[in-house]
Amino acid sequence: MPNVERLVSQTGFSKDKIYQLFHSLIEHKNAVITTVKRGKDQLDAYDFSPMYQKIMNLVSHQDTLPDDQTDTTVKQVATVNYDRSNLFTDVEREFGRTLSPIEMETISGWLDIDHYSVEVIMLALKEAVLNQVYNLKYMDRIMLNWDKLNLKSVTQIQNYLNNRESGSSQTGHNDQNYAGPEIPFIDLNK
Repeated sequence: MPNVERLVSQTGFSKDKIYQLFHSLIEHKNAVITTVKRGKDQLDAYDFSPMYQKIMNLVSHQDTLPDDQTDTTVKQVATVNYDRSNLFTDVEREFGRTLSPIEMETISGWLDIDHYSVEVIMLALKEAVLNQVYNLKYMDRIMLNWDKLNLKSVTQIQNYLNNRESGSSQTGHNDQNYAGPEIPFIDLNK
């Protein structure tokens, strides 16, 4: 295992950032932790051969693509990784603190297990910040509520938020479609 203090001094990253990077590499199956024998000692080490294999596959796959698609594929891969790393940075910036490893794992779970897009998580972050609630449980409840309302795309969520802000009902129905009993309106200000 590399010396974290040495990596901090060499890269300028914080310890949390370095742990986040290693966690991300393992989580995306770009690295594995193996045991290496050195004489009589057994040491844990990072093995990056899965990442090298993925890079080789990507490079060989690009050779078979037409030139106009090669650039698009590279941009898509770069954008996904860039968006993901920016997500952690954006959450930290909005919360005003660094994320704990458990919080980083929660966000990774949203992406990898729940399959929320980065954009949907950013909308939930925006809602949490606007309501001045700076925790991931609140963001999780926001996204679960959107799931219950069957709002899956960014466009659907934004339309819902716009309708809610303009005073429309959550389901998008207006008074003309209301099939319940007539409720009298009484102006209490008179």
